Amino acid sequence: MLKIITVQSLTLLLVFGVIKANIADARRSYPSIFQAWNGIENRPDTDELHRLAEHDLAFAHPYALLKIAWNISEAQPYSGLATDLLPSQLDTARERKQELLSLNPNLLLLVELRYRDAKYVSRQNEADVENWWEVGYYPPDSPYWLRGSNDKPVIGWGEDTNADGKIDENDEVLGYLIDFTNPDMQDLIVNQAVALYESALFDGILLDWWNEDYATSSISVDDWSATILTPESELEARLTILRKIREQVGDDFLILVNANMRQIPKSAPYVNGIFMECYKPEHAKGYNLKQILQMEQTLLWAEQHLREPRINCLEGWRVVTNYMGDLNTRVAERNSEENRRWMRMITTLSLTHSDGYVLFGDDNAIPVPDHLHNWYDFWDADLGQPTQGKAVQYRDVAGLFIREYENGWVVYNRSGATRTVTFDASVIEVNNGMRNSRHVIPDFDGAIFLKTDKD
Repeated sequence: MLKIITVQSLTLLLVFGVIKANIADARRSYPSIFQAWNGIENRPDTDELHRLAEHDLAFAHPYALLKIAWNISEAQPYSGLATDLLPSQLDTARERKQELLSLNPNLLLLVELRYRDAKYVSRQNEADVENWWEVGYYPPDSPYWLRGSNDKPVIGWGEDTNADGKIDENDEVLGYLIDFTNPDMQDLIVNQAVALYESALFDGILLDWWNEDYATSSISVDDWSATILTPESELEARLTILRKIREQVGDDFLILVNANMRQIPKSAPYVNGIFMECYKPEHAKGYNLKQILQMEQTLLWAEQHLREPRINCLEGWRVVTNYMGDLNTRVAERNSEENRRWMRMITTLSLTHSDGYVLFGDDNAIPVPDHLHNWYDFWDADLGQPTQGKAVQYRDVAGLFIREYENGWVVYNRSGATRTVTFDASVIEVNNGMRNSRHVIPDFDGAIFLKTDKD
Protein backbone atom coordinates (compact mmCIF):
# COMPACT_ATOMS: atom_id res chain seq x y z
CA MET A 1 0.00 0.00 0.00
CA LEU A 2 1.27 3.47 -0.84
CA LYS A 3 1.66 5.83 2.11
CA ILE A 4 1.43 9.60 2.30
CA ILE A 5 4.81 11.20 3.06
CA THR A 6 4.84 14.24 5.34
CA VAL A 7 7.23 17.15 4.83
CA GLN A 8 9.21 16.13 7.90
CA SER A 9 9.54 12.49 6.87
CA LEU A 10 10.32 13.54 3.28
CA THR A 11 13.30 15.53 4.54
CA LEU A 12 14.61 12.55 6.48
CA LEU A 13 14.12 10.22 3.54
CA LEU A 14 16.08 12.54 1.28
CA VAL A 15 18.89 12.86 3.82
CA PHE A 16 19.27 9.11 4.22
CA GLY A 17 18.84 8.38 0.50
CA VAL A 18 15.74 6.20 0.88
CA ILE A 19 13.70 7.76 -1.93
CA LYS A 20 13.87 5.47 -4.98
CA ALA A 21 11.65 7.27 -7.50
CA ASN A 22 9.71 10.46 -8.13
CA ILE A 23 8.51 11.58 -4.68
CA ALA A 24 5.33 12.92 -6.23
CA ASP A 25 4.45 9.35 -7.15
CA ALA A 26 3.74 8.66 -3.47
CA ARG A 27 0.99 11.30 -3.52
CA ARG A 28 -0.83 10.38 -6.71
CA SER A 29 -4.55 9.75 -6.52
CA TYR A 30 -6.40 6.86 -8.11
CA PRO A 31 -7.45 5.83 -10.73
CA SER A 32 -3.94 6.23 -12.15
CA ILE A 33 -3.85 6.07 -15.95
CA PHE A 34 -0.81 5.39 -18.15
CA GLN A 35 -0.03 6.01 -21.81
CA ALA A 36 1.56 3.31 -23.95
CA TRP A 37 3.25 5.01 -26.91
CA ASN A 38 0.14 6.74 -28.29
CA GLY A 39 -2.34 9.02 -26.62
CA ILE A 40 -5.88 10.34 -26.24
CA GLU A 41 -8.04 10.79 -29.35
CA ASN A 42 -11.37 12.07 -28.01
CA ARG A 43 -10.24 15.49 -26.75
CA PRO A 44 -9.36 17.44 -29.94
CA ASP A 45 -9.71 20.81 -28.19
CA THR A 46 -7.00 19.88 -25.66
CA ASP A 47 -3.41 20.35 -26.81
CA GLU A 48 -0.95 17.45 -26.96
CA LEU A 49 0.98 18.54 -23.84
CA HIS A 50 -2.15 18.58 -21.67
CA ARG A 51 -3.33 15.26 -23.08
CA LEU A 52 -0.02 13.65 -22.17
CA ALA A 53 -0.12 15.18 -18.69
CA GLU A 54 -3.48 13.54 -17.98
CA HIS A 55 -1.50 10.32 -17.46
CA ASP A 56 0.62 9.44 -14.43
CA LEU A 57 3.08 7.34 -16.46
CA ALA A 58 3.96 7.31 -20.15
CA PHE A 59 6.46 5.47 -22.31
CA ALA A 60 7.52 6.08 -25.90
CA HIS A 61 10.46 7.32 -27.99
CA PRO A 62 12.24 10.23 -26.23
CA TYR A 63 11.13 12.66 -28.94
CA ALA A 64 7.46 11.80 -28.45
CA LEU A 65 7.80 12.50 -24.74
CA LEU A 66 10.18 15.45 -24.47
CA LYS A 67 10.99 16.50 -28.05
CA ILE A 68 14.54 15.23 -27.82
CA ALA A 69 16.06 12.66 -30.19
CA TRP A 70 19.04 10.37 -30.07
CA ASN A 71 22.21 12.06 -31.25
CA ILE A 72 22.28 11.14 -34.92
CA SER A 73 23.55 13.09 -37.90
CA GLU A 74 23.95 12.76 -41.62
CA ALA A 75 27.40 11.27 -40.92
CA GLN A 76 25.92 8.75 -38.41
CA PRO A 77 22.17 8.46 -39.07
CA TYR A 78 21.46 5.15 -37.28
CA SER A 79 19.61 5.70 -33.99
CA GLY A 80 20.45 2.18 -32.78
CA LEU A 81 24.13 3.16 -32.70
CA ALA A 82 23.57 6.43 -30.82
CA THR A 83 24.61 6.43 -27.17
CA ASP A 84 23.67 9.97 -26.16
CA LEU A 85 20.80 12.42 -26.64
CA LEU A 86 21.05 15.33 -29.07
CA PRO A 87 22.75 18.16 -27.12
CA SER A 88 21.02 20.93 -29.10
CA GLN A 89 17.62 19.73 -27.85
CA LEU A 90 18.45 19.39 -24.14
CA ASP A 91 17.15 22.83 -23.15
CA THR A 92 13.88 22.30 -25.01
CA ALA A 93 13.47 18.91 -23.35
CA ARG A 94 14.08 20.36 -19.87
CA GLU A 95 11.52 23.12 -20.47
CA ARG A 96 8.94 20.64 -21.74
CA LYS A 97 9.47 18.36 -18.76
CA GLN A 98 9.02 21.30 -16.40
CA GLU A 99 5.76 22.18 -18.17
CA LEU A 100 4.54 18.59 -17.88
CA LEU A 101 5.40 18.37 -14.19
CA SER A 102 3.67 21.68 -13.53
CA LEU A 103 0.52 20.10 -14.98
CA ASN A 104 1.02 16.73 -13.27
CA PRO A 105 3.79 16.45 -10.66
CA ASN A 106 3.26 12.67 -10.52
CA LEU A 107 4.05 11.99 -14.18
CA LEU A 108 6.75 9.37 -14.81
CA LEU A 109 8.42 9.28 -18.23
CA LEU A 110 9.99 6.08 -19.58
CA VAL A 111 11.78 5.55 -22.89
CA GLU A 112 11.40 2.39 -24.95
CA LEU A 113 14.75 0.81 -25.81
CA ARG A 114 14.55 -1.52 -28.79
CA TYR A 115 16.39 -4.82 -28.50
CA ARG A 116 14.19 -7.49 -30.11
CA ASP A 117 13.19 -5.88 -33.43
CA ALA A 118 13.52 -2.56 -35.26
CA LYS A 119 13.17 -0.84 -38.62
CA TYR A 120 15.42 -2.28 -41.34
CA VAL A 121 16.26 -0.57 -44.66
CA SER A 122 18.38 -2.37 -47.22
CA ARG A 123 21.46 -0.76 -48.75
CA GLN A 124 19.64 -0.49 -52.06
CA ASN A 125 16.63 1.22 -50.50
CA GLU A 126 18.82 3.54 -48.43
CA ALA A 127 19.76 5.32 -51.62
CA ASP A 128 16.09 6.13 -52.23
CA VAL A 129 15.15 7.60 -48.85
CA GLU A 130 14.06 11.22 -49.04
CA ASN A 131 15.69 12.25 -45.75
CA TRP A 132 18.92 10.91 -44.25
CA TRP A 133 17.26 10.06 -40.92
CA GLU A 134 14.79 7.70 -42.61
CA VAL A 135 17.32 4.86 -42.71
CA GLY A 136 17.03 1.74 -40.56
CA TYR A 137 17.79 1.32 -36.87
CA TYR A 138 21.22 -0.19 -37.68
CA PRO A 139 23.21 -0.20 -40.93
CA PRO A 140 21.88 -2.87 -43.31
CA ASP A 141 25.09 -4.93 -43.06
CA SER A 142 25.30 -4.64 -39.26
CA PRO A 143 26.10 -7.82 -37.28
CA TYR A 144 23.29 -6.81 -34.90
CA TRP A 145 20.58 -7.98 -37.31
CA LEU A 146 19.42 -11.56 -36.78
CA ARG A 147 19.63 -13.41 -40.07
CA GLY A 148 17.89 -16.52 -41.33
CA SER A 149 19.20 -19.52 -43.25
CA ASN A 150 19.34 -17.40 -46.43
CA ASP A 151 21.53 -14.85 -44.60
CA LYS A 152 18.84 -12.20 -44.92
CA PRO A 153 17.33 -10.25 -42.00
CA VAL A 154 14.19 -11.89 -40.63
CA ILE A 155 10.86 -10.14 -40.27
CA GLY A 156 10.07 -9.74 -36.59
CA TRP A 157 6.76 -7.93 -36.53
CA GLY A 158 4.04 -6.58 -38.80
CA GLU A 159 0.37 -5.70 -38.82
CA ASP A 160 -2.39 -6.73 -41.19
CA THR A 161 -3.43 -3.23 -42.21
CA ASN A 162 -5.70 -4.34 -45.08
CA ALA A 163 -7.37 -7.20 -43.15
CA ASP A 164 -6.46 -9.88 -45.72
CA GLY A 165 -5.21 -12.27 -43.05
CA LYS A 166 -1.47 -12.04 -43.76
CA ILE A 167 1.52 -9.69 -43.41
CA ASP A 168 2.66 -8.21 -46.72
CA GLU A 169 6.46 -7.92 -46.73
CA ASN A 170 6.31 -4.85 -48.97
CA ASP A 171 4.24 -2.49 -46.81
CA GLU A 172 3.02 -4.15 -43.58
CA VAL A 173 6.31 -5.03 -41.87
CA LEU A 174 7.11 -2.92 -38.80
CA GLY A 175 10.35 -4.49 -37.62
CA TYR A 176 13.12 -6.99 -38.30
CA LEU A 177 14.74 -9.19 -35.66
CA ILE A 178 17.78 -8.04 -33.70
CA ASP A 179 20.38 -10.46 -32.36
CA PHE A 180 20.23 -9.45 -28.71
CA THR A 181 22.53 -12.35 -27.78
CA ASN A 182 25.37 -10.33 -29.35
CA PRO A 183 27.45 -8.88 -26.44
CA ASP A 184 28.30 -5.72 -28.41
CA MET A 185 24.62 -5.08 -29.08
CA GLN A 186 23.90 -5.62 -25.38
CA ASP A 187 26.53 -3.04 -24.48
CA LEU A 188 24.90 -0.56 -26.87
CA ILE A 189 21.53 -0.86 -25.17
CA VAL A 190 23.19 -0.54 -21.76
CA ASN A 191 24.93 2.63 -22.90
CA GLN A 192 21.61 4.03 -24.11
CA ALA A 193 20.02 3.29 -20.72
CA VAL A 194 22.92 5.02 -18.98
CA ALA A 195 22.55 8.07 -21.24
CA LEU A 196 18.87 8.35 -20.34
CA TYR A 197 19.66 7.95 -16.66
CA GLU A 198 22.43 10.55 -16.67
CA SER A 199 20.30 13.06 -18.61
CA ALA A 200 17.98 13.34 -15.56
CA LEU A 201 15.14 13.83 -18.04
CA PHE A 202 13.58 10.39 -17.78
CA ASP A 203 12.54 8.13 -14.91
CA GLY A 204 13.27 4.81 -16.57
CA ILE A 205 13.00 2.55 -19.59
CA LEU A 206 10.61 0.06 -21.19
CA LEU A 207 11.81 -3.21 -22.75
CA ASP A 208 9.20 -4.78 -25.04
CA TRP A 209 8.68 -8.46 -25.92
CA TRP A 210 9.80 -9.76 -22.51
CA ASN A 211 9.43 -13.51 -22.23
CA GLU A 212 10.81 -16.22 -19.95
CA ASP A 213 8.61 -19.03 -21.30
CA TYR A 214 9.49 -19.35 -24.99
CA ALA A 215 11.60 -17.85 -27.77
CA THR A 216 10.36 -14.84 -29.75
CA SER A 217 12.77 -15.09 -32.73
CA SER A 218 10.38 -16.87 -35.07
CA ILE A 219 11.66 -17.89 -38.50
CA SER A 220 8.77 -15.96 -40.07
CA VAL A 221 6.20 -13.47 -38.84
CA ASP A 222 3.56 -15.97 -39.96
CA ASP A 223 5.32 -19.10 -38.70
CA TRP A 224 6.10 -19.56 -34.99
CA SER A 225 6.71 -23.31 -35.29
CA ALA A 226 10.48 -22.77 -35.11
CA THR A 227 12.79 -20.01 -33.92
CA ILE A 228 16.30 -18.91 -34.85
CA LEU A 229 17.41 -18.53 -31.24
CA THR A 230 16.61 -21.10 -28.57
CA PRO A 231 14.44 -20.23 -25.56
CA GLU A 232 17.49 -20.78 -23.35
CA SER A 233 19.73 -18.40 -25.29
CA GLU A 234 17.03 -15.73 -25.45
CA LEU A 235 16.40 -15.93 -21.70
CA GLU A 236 20.10 -15.78 -20.88
CA ALA A 237 20.48 -12.71 -23.11
CA ARG A 238 17.50 -10.93 -21.57
CA LEU A 239 18.76 -11.52 -18.05
CA THR A 240 22.26 -10.40 -19.04
CA ILE A 241 20.83 -7.15 -20.44
CA LEU A 242 18.88 -6.55 -17.23
CA ARG A 243 21.86 -7.23 -14.98
CA LYS A 244 24.15 -4.97 -17.03
CA ILE A 245 21.64 -2.12 -17.01
CA ARG A 246 20.86 -2.39 -13.30
CA GLU A 247 24.58 -2.45 -12.43
CA GLN A 248 25.08 0.82 -14.32
CA VAL A 249 21.98 2.81 -13.29
CA GLY A 250 21.62 1.73 -9.66
CA ASP A 251 18.36 1.37 -7.76
CA ASP A 252 16.57 4.62 -8.60
CA PHE A 253 16.06 4.09 -12.34
CA LEU A 254 12.83 2.31 -13.26
CA ILE A 255 12.71 -0.74 -15.55
CA LEU A 256 9.35 -1.78 -17.02
CA VAL A 257 9.05 -4.87 -19.25
CA ASN A 258 6.20 -6.00 -21.50
CA ALA A 259 5.51 -9.53 -20.35
CA ASN A 260 1.82 -9.49 -21.33
CA MET A 261 0.02 -11.77 -18.87
CA ARG A 262 3.05 -13.92 -17.99
CA GLN A 263 4.97 -14.05 -14.73
CA ILE A 264 8.72 -13.42 -14.96
CA PRO A 265 10.35 -14.79 -11.77
CA LYS A 266 13.93 -14.80 -13.10
CA SER A 267 13.71 -11.13 -14.12
CA ALA A 268 11.96 -10.03 -10.92
CA PRO A 269 15.07 -8.92 -8.97
CA TYR A 270 15.85 -6.29 -11.63
CA VAL A 271 12.40 -5.14 -12.77
CA ASN A 272 10.04 -2.54 -11.24
CA GLY A 273 6.96 -3.43 -13.22
CA ILE A 274 5.23 -5.46 -15.89
CA PHE A 275 3.44 -3.80 -18.77
CA MET A 276 0.51 -6.22 -19.02
CA GLU A 277 -0.52 -5.72 -22.63
CA CYS A 278 -3.43 -8.13 -22.39
CA TYR A 279 -3.67 -9.85 -25.77
CA LYS A 280 -6.91 -11.39 -27.01
CA PRO A 281 -7.14 -13.45 -30.19
CA GLU A 282 -10.34 -11.94 -31.64
CA HIS A 283 -10.62 -8.18 -32.04
CA ALA A 284 -14.44 -8.31 -32.26
CA LYS A 285 -14.82 -10.00 -28.85
CA GLY A 286 -13.94 -9.20 -25.26
CA TYR A 287 -12.04 -11.30 -22.73
CA ASN A 288 -13.21 -14.62 -21.29
CA LEU A 289 -13.09 -15.64 -17.63
CA LYS A 290 -9.89 -17.66 -18.05
CA GLN A 291 -8.08 -14.60 -19.42
CA ILE A 292 -9.44 -12.37 -16.67
CA LEU A 293 -8.28 -14.81 -14.00
CA GLN A 294 -4.81 -14.83 -15.54
CA MET A 295 -4.75 -11.03 -15.41
CA GLU A 296 -5.60 -11.12 -11.71
CA GLN A 297 -3.03 -13.78 -10.87
CA THR A 298 -0.18 -12.14 -12.77
CA LEU A 299 -0.99 -8.68 -11.44
CA LEU A 300 -1.07 -9.90 -7.83
CA TRP A 301 2.16 -11.82 -8.38
CA ALA A 302 3.87 -8.74 -9.82
CA GLU A 303 2.64 -6.59 -6.91
CA GLN A 304 4.26 -9.02 -4.50
CA HIS A 305 7.50 -10.03 -6.22
CA LEU A 306 8.92 -7.22 -8.36
CA ARG A 307 11.35 -4.71 -6.94
CA GLU A 308 10.17 -1.47 -5.38
CA PRO A 309 9.04 1.08 -6.34
CA ARG A 310 6.57 -0.96 -8.37
CA ILE A 311 4.99 0.42 -11.53
CA ASN A 312 2.78 -2.40 -12.83
CA CYS A 313 0.68 -1.31 -15.83
CA LEU A 314 -2.49 -3.21 -16.82
CA GLU A 315 -3.91 -2.56 -20.30
CA GLY A 316 -7.15 -4.02 -21.62
CA TRP A 317 -8.15 -3.90 -25.29
CA ARG A 318 -11.52 -2.79 -26.55
CA VAL A 319 -14.00 -4.66 -28.74
CA VAL A 320 -13.59 -3.59 -32.38
CA THR A 321 -16.62 -3.66 -34.68
CA ASN A 322 -15.29 -1.66 -37.63
CA TYR A 323 -11.75 -2.91 -38.34
CA MET A 324 -10.96 -0.13 -40.82
CA GLY A 325 -12.78 2.63 -38.94
CA ASP A 326 -11.64 6.26 -39.11
CA LEU A 327 -11.02 8.59 -36.16
CA ASN A 328 -14.69 9.35 -35.54
CA THR A 329 -15.58 5.66 -35.73
CA ARG A 330 -12.82 4.73 -33.27
CA VAL A 331 -13.86 7.38 -30.77
CA ALA A 332 -17.52 6.33 -31.00
CA GLU A 333 -16.76 2.61 -30.70
CA ARG A 334 -14.61 3.14 -27.62
CA ASN A 335 -17.58 4.93 -26.08
CA SER A 336 -20.12 2.16 -26.77
CA GLU A 337 -21.89 0.72 -23.75
CA GLU A 338 -20.10 -2.59 -24.30
CA ASN A 339 -16.66 -0.98 -24.31
CA ARG A 340 -17.49 1.32 -21.39
CA ARG A 341 -18.39 -1.80 -19.41
CA TRP A 342 -15.08 -3.43 -20.31
CA MET A 343 -13.29 -0.18 -19.40
CA ARG A 344 -14.95 -0.17 -15.97
CA MET A 345 -14.09 -3.81 -15.43
CA ILE A 346 -10.40 -3.48 -16.38
CA THR A 347 -10.08 -0.27 -14.36
CA THR A 348 -11.64 -1.72 -11.22
CA LEU A 349 -9.65 -4.96 -11.58
CA SER A 350 -6.49 -2.82 -11.46
CA LEU A 351 -7.75 -0.76 -8.53
CA THR A 352 -8.74 -3.77 -6.40
CA HIS A 353 -5.70 -5.91 -7.23
CA SER A 354 -2.82 -3.41 -7.46
CA ASP A 355 -1.36 -0.04 -6.60
CA GLY A 356 -0.41 0.35 -10.25
CA TYR A 357 -1.55 2.00 -13.45
CA VAL A 358 -4.30 1.12 -15.90
CA LEU A 359 -5.26 1.78 -19.54
CA PHE A 360 -8.13 0.72 -21.78
CA GLY A 361 -7.38 1.22 -25.46
CA ASP A 362 -7.51 -0.13 -28.99
CA ASP A 363 -6.99 -3.75 -29.92
CA ASN A 364 -3.58 -3.99 -31.59
CA ALA A 365 -5.03 -5.83 -34.57
CA ILE A 366 -6.49 -2.72 -36.23
CA PRO A 367 -4.34 -0.82 -38.76
CA VAL A 368 -3.89 2.47 -36.86
CA PRO A 369 -1.07 3.13 -34.37
CA ASP A 370 -1.45 0.87 -31.34
CA HIS A 371 -2.75 1.87 -27.90
CA LEU A 372 -4.69 4.94 -28.96
CA HIS A 373 -7.51 5.52 -26.49
CA ASN A 374 -10.32 7.73 -25.26
CA TRP A 375 -10.16 9.52 -21.94
CA TYR A 376 -13.15 8.45 -19.85
CA ASP A 377 -14.89 10.64 -17.24
CA PHE A 378 -14.81 7.51 -15.04
CA TRP A 379 -11.05 8.08 -14.68
CA ASP A 380 -11.60 11.60 -13.30
CA ALA A 381 -12.88 10.21 -9.99
CA ASP A 382 -10.64 11.24 -7.09
CA LEU A 383 -10.31 8.19 -4.85
CA GLY A 384 -7.15 9.34 -3.08
CA GLN A 385 -4.91 6.62 -1.64
CA PRO A 386 -5.92 3.01 -0.90
CA THR A 387 -6.59 2.28 2.77
CA GLN A 388 -7.32 -1.43 2.39
CA GLY A 389 -5.36 -4.42 1.12
CA LYS A 390 -5.64 -5.95 -2.34
CA ALA A 391 -8.07 -8.58 -3.68
CA VAL A 392 -10.48 -8.47 -0.72
CA GLN A 393 -13.72 -10.35 -1.38
CA TYR A 394 -16.98 -8.60 -0.57
CA ARG A 395 -18.82 -10.60 2.12
CA ASP A 396 -17.01 -13.77 1.02
CA VAL A 397 -18.68 -13.77 -2.42
CA ALA A 398 -16.23 -15.49 -4.78
CA GLY A 399 -15.28 -13.19 -7.66
CA LEU A 400 -16.71 -10.02 -6.07
CA PHE A 401 -13.97 -7.70 -4.80
CA ILE A 402 -14.04 -4.45 -2.85
CA ARG A 403 -11.29 -2.05 -1.83
CA GLU A 404 -11.57 1.07 0.26
CA TYR A 405 -9.75 4.30 -0.59
CA GLU A 406 -9.54 7.58 1.28
CA ASN A 407 -12.44 9.05 -0.68
CA GLY A 408 -14.53 5.99 -1.51
CA TRP A 409 -14.62 2.37 -2.60
CA VAL A 410 -13.98 0.32 -5.72
CA VAL A 411 -16.00 -2.81 -6.52
CA TYR A 412 -15.06 -5.30 -9.24
CA ASN A 413 -17.43 -8.13 -10.19
CA ARG A 414 -16.60 -11.26 -12.18
CA SER A 415 -18.58 -13.55 -9.85
CA GLY A 416 -20.86 -14.99 -12.54
CA ALA A 417 -23.97 -13.02 -11.49
CA THR A 418 -25.28 -9.52 -10.90
CA ARG A 419 -24.53 -8.48 -7.30
CA THR A 420 -25.80 -5.88 -4.83
CA VAL A 421 -23.37 -4.10 -2.51
CA THR A 422 -24.49 -2.21 0.57
CA PHE A 423 -22.73 0.62 2.39
CA ASP A 424 -23.37 2.05 5.86
CA ALA A 425 -24.35 5.40 4.36
CA SER A 426 -25.25 6.84 0.98
CA VAL A 427 -22.44 6.87 -1.59
CA ILE A 428 -22.29 8.26 -5.12
CA GLU A 429 -21.78 5.82 -7.99
CA VAL A 430 -19.42 7.59 -10.41
CA ASN A 431 -20.75 5.93 -13.54
CA ASN A 432 -24.33 7.15 -13.21
CA GLY A 433 -24.35 9.70 -10.37
CA MET A 434 -26.79 7.65 -8.26
CA ARG A 435 -26.68 8.44 -4.54
CA ASN A 436 -27.77 5.50 -2.40
CA SER A 437 -26.51 2.99 0.16
CA ARG A 438 -27.36 0.00 -2.07
CA HIS A 439 -25.99 -0.41 -5.57
CA VAL A 440 -26.31 -3.13 -8.21
CA ILE A 441 -23.25 -4.21 -10.24
CA PRO A 442 -23.65 -6.53 -13.26
CA ASP A 443 -21.30 -9.45 -13.85
CA PHE A 444 -18.09 -8.58 -15.72
CA ASP A 445 -18.37 -4.96 -14.64
CA GLY A 446 -17.10 -2.66 -11.94
CA ALA A 447 -17.93 0.56 -10.13
CA ILE A 448 -16.35 3.43 -8.22
CA PHE A 449 -18.25 4.87 -5.26
CA LEU A 450 -17.39 8.21 -3.64
CA LYS A 451 -18.14 9.12 -0.04
CA THR A 452 -20.81 11.83 0.16
CA ASP A 453 -18.92 13.73 2.85
CA LYS A 454 -16.22 14.38 0.21
CA ASP A 455 -18.55 16.49 -1.98
